[in-house]
Amino acid sequence: METAEYLACEHHQFHAICEKGRAITQVTLDDDYNLAEYKPDILKIIEEKGQVRIDEIKVEPDLVRLRGALHFEVLYRSSGMDRSFGHLHGEISFQETVRMEGAGEYDTVTVDPQIEDLTIGMINSRKLEIRSLLTLQLQLKQPCVHGLATGLSGAPDDKVQVRKEQIEALELLGQKKDTSRFRTELSLPSNKPGIREILWYSLQPRGIDSRLSEGKIDLSGELFIHMVYLGNGEADQLQCLELSVPMQTQINAEEAEPEQIFWVRVRLAGGELEAAEDFDGENRMLQVSAVLEVDYTLWQERTMELLQDVYATDRELTCIQEPVLLQRLLIKNDSRFRLNERVTLNTNAQVLQICSCVGEVQVEAVTPAEKSMEVSGILKLKLLFIAANDEMPLMTVDETLPFTEYVEVPGLRAGKGDISYELEAGIDQLTTALIDQSQVECKAQIRLCMIIFENQNRKNVETIQVAKVDESMQKAQPGMIGYIVKNGEKLWDIAKAHHVTMKQLMELNGLTDETIHPMDKLMIVNTIS
Repeated sequence: METAEYLACEHHQFHAICEKGRAITQVTLDDDYNLAEYKPDILKIIEEKGQVRIDEIKVEPDLVRLRGALHFEVLYRSSGMDRSFGHLHGEISFQETVRMEGAGEYDTVTVDPQIEDLTIGMINSRKLEIRSLLTLQLQLKQPCVHGLATGLSGAPDDKVQVRKEQIEALELLGQKKDTSRFRTELSLPSNKPGIREILWYSLQPRGIDSRLSEGKIDLSGELFIHMVYLGNGEADQLQCLELSVPMQTQINAEEAEPEQIFWVRVRLAGGELEAAEDFDGENRMLQVSAVLEVDYTLWQERTMELLQDVYATDRELTCIQEPVLLQRLLIKNDSRFRLNERVTLNTNAQVLQICSCVGEVQVEAVTPAEKSMEVSGILKLKLLFIAANDEMPLMTVDETLPFTEYVEVPGLRAGKGDISYELEAGIDQLTTALIDQSQVECKAQIRLCMIIFENQNRKNVETIQVAKVDESMQKAQPGMIGYIVKNGEKLWDIAKAHHVTMKQLMELNGLTDETIHPMDKLMIVNTIS
């Protein structure tokens, strides 16, 4: 048996991210919560909030196992004689197994959790029912290395014809998840009384910008603080406070350089707000801490010449190819748009003051359109306000504002091309103004950060198998033939099929370039020997 002969190729080791799959699963949580003995009885729930924490991601063959918890907090009015306010918090643990075909032990899985619904109701004055619907979006990725063929190894052979193509692709430099901690201390405005008790607060990162420096990723923006507290001096004196704190931090990224392409996703993983004493011993200081979870990916744009095809005039060469997926950057777009709506508060109580307005952007659909990506979703608002009601001075209203926005992508055609994208939606600014006792004007600036890739599915030459030319076909081939070009044929295809060089074919037919058209007539001389 004859041993197969091969031509060796030169390969460039090219690093990339191979996406192996996506999955969406929903988790339903239903649990009861009993108040601690020292907590006052519940008269009415004023506000609740929740946050999902993913504690463990374990990847097994074709399976992803998740372990996490829903952390919830509740602000309520107590039924005691003083009708004070109470605050409680707890968490519900969950475990979920998601089937993902092709998952392997060393793959990377990113999980994007969202709270679709959170309902906290009273069973009695000492017991609550917690119900929630969570949506978990999973993305399965694996860093991989492609050996891209760039040419033939060894000395050139004048009987071997090589065709290359120039491509642009993003090469992976680094991918990592990290955390950054931010701490600061603030003093209350001089027109505000000192703090007796913080009843409720929320922390929201806004307008986060990221930049690359040498070995670092710099993050800047602001931390927006809403707080409701009881002031010193008068019983049940409710105070509302909004503060914006400049926030700057950085994380280490050894591969980072300013000219690279990057994608950074920032999440608030946790935060605390505590009252502290000033130099006079009064609770007029606020200690703020926030934990930011940062996911980043770094690429370098590469222009390469890859081996596309090969043939010989004296042998049969067969390219053994494997499919590879390479990505080219289409655009990285950081767009903003405004929403301005008047909201009617569905409440019978007279609204005296808006304490806070907390928002969350949820993207529901992304659709490629002509030269743009259509993004539709909702802005979920939760307004906390002081009402002219002695029994219930604090109240909340939930509102939903729909939106549709177009992110420009020059060159994109609706329904054409294979693309993929990453999208981060957030709030840069959110303000409210009380128009009258039942209407509020909400102004929001929403940011849509999007990076879009063109997926290039290519055949990569792994090796080239060599065989002798069929002698019977060789003898049957006339010395000279006339050929009429068919639809879709290129000069390379014709030269390869007849084992002649491109140079010979062009010189014989007086061609100055490779351009040919259907029904053109060519003269071909048999050169197989």
